[in-house]
Amino acid sequence: MMKRLLVTCVILMISISVAMSQTTNVRGVVTSSEDNLPLPGVNVLVKGTTSGTVTDLDGNFSIQVAQGQTLVFSFVGYDTQEILVGNQTNLNVLLMIDARTMNEVVVVGYGTQSRRDLTGSVGSVRGEDINRMPVASVDNALQGRAAGVFVQSPSGTPGAGITMQIRGNTSLSASSQPLYVIDGIPMISEDLSGLFSGGQATNSLADINPADIESIEILKDASAAAIYGSRGANGVVLITTKRGKSGDAKIDINGFYGFQRITNEIDMHSSSEFLSLMNDAIRQDLRAGVQLPYDNITDVWGFSPDDPDLQNTRWFREIFRDAPIQSYDVAISGGNEKTQYYTSLAYFNQDGVQIGTGFERVSARLNVDTQAKKWLKVGTSMNLSRTVQDRTINDNSLYGVVINTLAGDPLMPVREADGSYADPFDYFGWWMLDNPVLIAENYHRFTRTVRGLANTYAEATLAPGLTLRSTLGIDYTYLEDESYTPIISRESVNGNFNGFGTFGSTQDFTWIAENYLNYTKSFGADNRHNISALLGTSYQASSRTFSSISAQNFPSDQFTKLSVAGRVTSASTSGTDWGLASYFFRGNYNYADKFLATFTVRADGSSRFGDNFRFGIFPSGSVAYRLSEEEFLRNTAVSDLKFRASYGVVGNQDGIGNFASRGLFGVSAYRLAPTLTPAQLSNANLTWESTEQWNMGIDFGVLNDRITFTGDYFVKTTTDLLLNRPIPGISGFSSVIDNIGKVENRGLELGIRGAILASGPFTWSSAFNISWIRNKVLELVIDEQVLSDSHILAVGHPIGTFFLIDQEGVDPETGNMRWVDLNGDGVINSGDRRIVGNSQPDFFGGWDNNFRYKGFDLNVLFNFIVGNQIFNHSRATYENLGWSRLGLGFPLPDGNNHRLADNRWMEPGDVTDIPRASLTNVNWREYSSRWLEDGSFLRLRMINLGYNFTPQRVERIGVRSLRVFVQAQNLLTWTRYTGLDPEVSQNARDPRLAGSDFGTFPQTRSVSLGFNIGL
Repeated sequence: MMKRLLVTCVILMISISVAMSQTTNVRGVVTSSEDNLPLPGVNVLVKGTTSGTVTDLDGNFSIQVAQGQTLVFSFVGYDTQEILVGNQTNLNVLLMIDARTMNEVVVVGYGTQSRRDLTGSVGSVRGEDINRMPVASVDNALQGRAAGVFVQSPSGTPGAGITMQIRGNTSLSASSQPLYVIDGIPMISEDLSGLFSGGQATNSLADINPADIESIEILKDASAAAIYGSRGANGVVLITTKRGKSGDAKIDINGFYGFQRITNEIDMHSSSEFLSLMNDAIRQDLRAGVQLPYDNITDVWGFSPDDPDLQNTRWFREIFRDAPIQSYDVAISGGNEKTQYYTSLAYFNQDGVQIGTGFERVSARLNVDTQAKKWLKVGTSMNLSRTVQDRTINDNSLYGVVINTLAGDPLMPVREADGSYADPFDYFGWWMLDNPVLIAENYHRFTRTVRGLANTYAEATLAPGLTLRSTLGIDYTYLEDESYTPIISRESVNGNFNGFGTFGSTQDFTWIAENYLNYTKSFGADNRHNISALLGTSYQASSRTFSSISAQNFPSDQFTKLSVAGRVTSASTSGTDWGLASYFFRGNYNYADKFLATFTVRADGSSRFGDNFRFGIFPSGSVAYRLSEEEFLRNTAVSDLKFRASYGVVGNQDGIGNFASRGLFGVSAYRLAPTLTPAQLSNANLTWESTEQWNMGIDFGVLNDRITFTGDYFVKTTTDLLLNRPIPGISGFSSVIDNIGKVENRGLELGIRGAILASGPFTWSSAFNISWIRNKVLELVIDEQVLSDSHILAVGHPIGTFFLIDQEGVDPETGNMRWVDLNGDGVINSGDRRIVGNSQPDFFGGWDNNFRYKGFDLNVLFNFIVGNQIFNHSRATYENLGWSRLGLGFPLPDGNNHRLADNRWMEPGDVTDIPRASLTNVNWREYSSRWLEDGSFLRLRMINLGYNFTPQRVERIGVRSLRVFVQAQNLLTWTRYTGLDPEVSQNARDPRLAGSDFGTFPQTRSVSLGFNIGL
């Protein structure tokens, strides 16, 4: 017996020895793909066994593994990853966030909701996607990231406003911009500046530091936006800033520094080429039978194209430059179980690529949340910023820097021999109203803004599932505009002003108080029935004051303050107020995660509207059915399949005056005595613009939502448009504002995202979205309203329709443009204008890609717009082909010409779309389709390459994390547009006149280096 026991023990020891000789100790660290930080508590299991361990506080693990076995790494909120060990003894594992968990909760109006439970259409953008972009404002970073959201930068001016349309233009005279809500405060996002700078607009959202943003939700359909009632017609953008989390204090330091330049430079003729074109114009006119007293330009101007010593000014190089851009911010966050905090201080500075422009911001934020009692939670969100915008005139102004540069005569120097600025009226360019370098360097124009946003809340738990939340918020803005036009400027000389200056200030104080109850309850077998309800009130009021003063007759351009002016020409102060009282309700029902329904209603009472229609009711309802919860789809590759439908009505009250419904009086003088005179007729029936919207949607996910697809089709109809109705002149007025007209938007939105490569050392996730939106005017009180020399408003056509003299190419025998004589009277003039196109794109979208390989990460974002047209009004200036405005006695063209003029018709038989040169206007029509171009483009909007140092390396220098990166914005643009940039609109926020380019400040390309440090 003892012998057998001894043999058994020996065999067992040998077996253990052999087994131990075939295993190895594997060590490693597990980190998160979200922030590259170690993950404690990750389960590490040998597949097929019960042997395992967990990572320590620094993410480290150690485990015995036999050759050929597989380790399984799992952690709540992250995708499970399996790794075949092989001969490896050291593993660095990067766990990817589970897409379903990452998108589990989204912010909706007055609360949060599981994305899986949404019945409306909501788009989301993560803060980290915005933080990495070198832009002044958050809205600029949204381009190409959300389906149905058309974001455009109409001007590249630093700090300038952008346009955002959610599912198309809904209004003609009121605003088509969405409502922005930041941490519960509906922001004042309009342009508060009164400083004239052409078609530019300032950007209130540039007062917010993008690095503070945690997430952005875009409420697109009526079901999602109806909780904001009278202000939801254009969609709602919910901005949530970062908040602290329990744990040790974390210090995050971020920064970048780089340079910018314009994305495209228009190649203009040299002085010799300019003179040669004028000679060709003379030759062509003589051949066509025009009687001229000369046969070459040298006899008229005294300059020969063969002179090697000709002055040859490259005006673009004189006003554009490589300009620095930089940003730095420090954020500290942390807390304990009761109190959490987040605070930040940031600095952003962008010098403009055009001399005389720039934007600077200093901002600070403090967010605090405290569990004061078991039943009471309180907190606050506060932001304070100061911005300074250096501005010059541009974008739709004859005195703009860019348009005067485009028309710049190359024979004209920047400065004369005595150092004074050259005067264009001494040279040969008609359109140059002033020396563009003089304008850029000596026109002083500043907009300074101090902005304070603060919101304080208290949330009390009254009973299980029942909470009461009370908030009080303020939005305060103090803005100063200051300008000075120098004595030496042509504008001052022509007006005999001897220099003139202006100063204006705007102060806006808006407060909002809201109280609402939230109730949630689950009941029935297995809690299959789930309900939630929201009931609340909101009161908001705003008070705004204005002051302005103008003066002229300054002693010197060295003294620009108004106190030294010889004469004050005007001064005024004024003020205005508005208020909004609201009551709202939302109810949600969820049965077994299969059947979902939402009902929302809001009642708004506005001071802006007539006594008979002061209140408006805005209801919506939506339902959803999750087919993937049916038995036949369970345990399949389909992880989510949900059909959605919604209908609702929302309103629009923004963009009109605070007293549009009232009968107003103005101040006048009668026999030298002040008196009141009627200034506006009243309309007691004036009310909201109402937008009803139908939406049908589908959400589809496979492989545990590794790949997801979202599609929406909508019909959005706006009625009761706020427009001026013409009335008989016998009333003493020409019009009264009324609710007339109808506009429709129909569209299809598609979005797909997924983890294409989700495991292994190399990962790739991608998101693509595309949208088709068709805009159409359905009703007008007067059809075919001509809005300008280039646009018309007509039933059956979209907003932004072009109305121009049309052409049918160039006659190959004569070289003349074939103009369409629409009325057949034998004369080509404005009576021959017709609808020739529009500024609305056929479709638009974006493609975002994220790559990771070991410590490297790469983000590449494209966005595209296809099918829109641009009226290149600037081209009428720089492709004038010699036309002389002063007649043929002394030829004076608009200015220099683009290289495109080299493709002009020269001899009979030439086939081209550019006519012959001529001193006459036979081929030059300023407002014609000759200047109408395809504005489609594909742009590499953003590329960011970073390297994350491993925790083992950075802990040696005492930091938590370290990432360095290089990034580029607008690096490449593919377009057929011949202007400076295809992303333009000289009228920044007027959709009726969209798509025109007249001296618009172009977009910029930037390349910068940066860092992210965690302590």
